[in-house]
This record gives sequence, C-alpha cells and structure tokens, in this order.
Amino acid sequence: MSKDVETVLDTSKELRSKDEFCFSCVPDKDCFTQCCYDLTLMLMPYDIYRLKKALGMSSKEFLERYTSVHVGPGTGIPVVTVKMEGPYLKCPFLEEGKGCTVYNDRPGACRAYPLARIAQRSHETGEIDEYYYVVRESDCRGFKDCKSWTVEEWVQHEGLSEYNEFNDLFSELIHAKNKSGVGQLNADQIEMFYMGCYDIDSFREFFLEGPNLDRYMEDEATIQKLQEDELELLKYGIRWVKKKLFEGGSCIACGLS
Repeated sequence: MSKDVETVLDTSKELRSKDEFCFSCVPDKDCFTQCCYDLTLMLMPYDIYRLKKALGMSSKEFLERYTSVHVGPGTGIPVVTVKMEGPYLKCPFLEEGKGCTVYNDRPGACRAYPLARIAQRSHETGEIDEYYYVVRESDCRGFKDCKSWTVEEWVQHEGLSEYNEFNDLFSELIHAKNKSGVGQLNADQIEMFYMGCYDIDSFREFFLEGPNLDRYMEDEATIQKLQEDELELLKYGIRWVKKKLFEGGSCIACGLS
C-alpha cells in the first residue's frame, strides 16, 4: 500500500476456507485510514462497475475523473489505478476524520485485506481451487488485539464472492492472452480491451446500439438479457475481449451465466 511501508506476503501457510487468522480494522486503532494514502490501488472491472454505480456516474465519467491508466510492463494490457489526490496522495474516496465515503462499494483489494487470494481453475473439473496468504504491513495495527476469523467468514463478511467471480473471469482473459503468445497490444487493441473490460457504458453503446457484426450473430434472447442486466453485459464484455483479441473468434460462444 504506502510506498515507504514494508509489505510482506506471509507464504509460510496457505489458508483454506476453514483456516483461521486474526485481524480487525476499527477506528480506535492509531493506524486507521493510514493505508488510504500514497498507495497504488488497481481497479478490476467489477470494482469500476460498483464505484460508478455508487457515485451515480457513467463509467466513462468515473474513469476520466478518478483513475489513471497505463500499459502493464509485464502483461502488456491496460491497467487502471485510482488517481490519488493532494500532496499526501490521499485516496479520493477518503474523507479525513470520517473514513471511506464509498465503503459499501469499496474495491475488492480494500475488502480482502489482509488476505491475498490465489486462484486457479482445474482443467479436469472446471472448478476454481483457491487459497489465501496473509499480507502484513509494518505500520498496520490490525494484527494486535484482533478478532479471529475463518477465511470463509471473512469472505462472507466483506462481501467478496461476487468480486472473486469477476476477478476469476478477468484472470481467464489474462490466461488466454498468455496462451496466445500475443505480446504488446497495438493502440486499437488497447482501446478494445479498455472498453470491453472497464468502460461498460461505452461498450453498451458500441455493442448494443452501434453498427457491429458481433451483435447480429447473437440470438434475441441473449441480446435482451444484455440490454436488461448490466452485470451480464460486463461478463460478456470481458469474454468478448478474450475472443476478439486472443482466441481469434466471434463472440457467439461468449455465453451467459
């Protein structure tokens, strides 16, 4: 989080759903909200959806006002991060003295802390195998005088299930890119990736309202579901990017949950 704070991923123990860890983040701890300064907070597609809905903004408005984008040197894909504010690089959603103003819709990384989730889909069963590590930061007092949780309890308490579902879908896109051997994306491909994964309102306008061939390859029931359910549209957008950029196909097989 903060750049001058030591962050350690404790890999000495893999935590499964019934395993316990100890943590509590409450206002009476002297480090409360200090992790909201001078941090690199990457936003995933579902994070952007939740935040733009909470703020009553279009995805384009939200992205332009609150985020920065760069191409990841390792992945070669556009990465969206929260744009910090002021001389102390404060999170724009933090109100000093009160706390997070978007708490109910805060990003998945904020919810999951102090856990880091590792997930992989089994080729044999198609099921997601997941485990967690504890993340420890040198100035965090959350591990002192703390409450015991199982991983399962923490996931439920923090409302992480839907975040994890969309993160897994996004991870499959990254896996498809790596498998395809595609390196750096060109400008048009970056724009396609950005729209399909992050700018859901622009994707709606492009896919459901604009003149594109992919829409006419889908049946009426699919199109109706995409028009009525924005979360299904977001899932479709991520799958659309995967098909178009890394699997060389049309989106007729993108599927809906």
